[in-house]
Amino acid sequence: MWKHLSQLFGRKPAYRPGPSPRPRLILTQPCLQALCVCLEPEIRRSHEGVAYLLGQTDGTVTLAVAAVRPEAVTSPGSFAVSAPAMAKVVRTATRAGLQVVAQVHTHPGGAYHSDGDVEGARIVYRGFVSAVFPDYGRRLPALDGAAIYMFRSEGGFVEVSPERASVVPGRLT
Repeated sequence: MWKHLSQLFGRKPAYRPGPSPRPRLILTQPCLQALCVCLEPEIRRSHEGVAYLLGQTDGTVTLAVAAVRPEAVTSPGSFAVSAPAMAKVVRTATRAGLQVVAQVHTHPGGAYHSDGDVEGARIVYRGFVSAVFPDYGRRLPALDGAAIYMFRSEGGFVEVSPERASVVPGRLT
């Protein structure tokens, strides 16, 4: 009897969660088109550009449905968004019932997440995406060459593999 009671009420193995689901970014086609429009002035000037994507995230899958161009100071090698300009972006998202789910910016050469990109992230929460496009964004609307990262509370920003970033057309057949 003691053996049965100890099996019922004794120490149980510790819970060990399985691996975290792999992060995924989904953009709607209209969102991608709006992103191109947002970045176009800086692409023409060969400046780094910046935009924010609005949508929803569950912390693993981030869906972007709209793009917002903030007021920003840009140069060939940097961009800066003031706190009041960022507040306007947040208000725009809130009025639409959405979240600010991503910061997108461009680099003059290759795309990578620099130390400054990590330190300068104004919004950071689980599921928030930071995407960097190469060649000042001139390859857009193609996503090739982009460096895409998602914030995961347990590991900071982690890379989203290229096959886990996709564009959904407005009409599916």
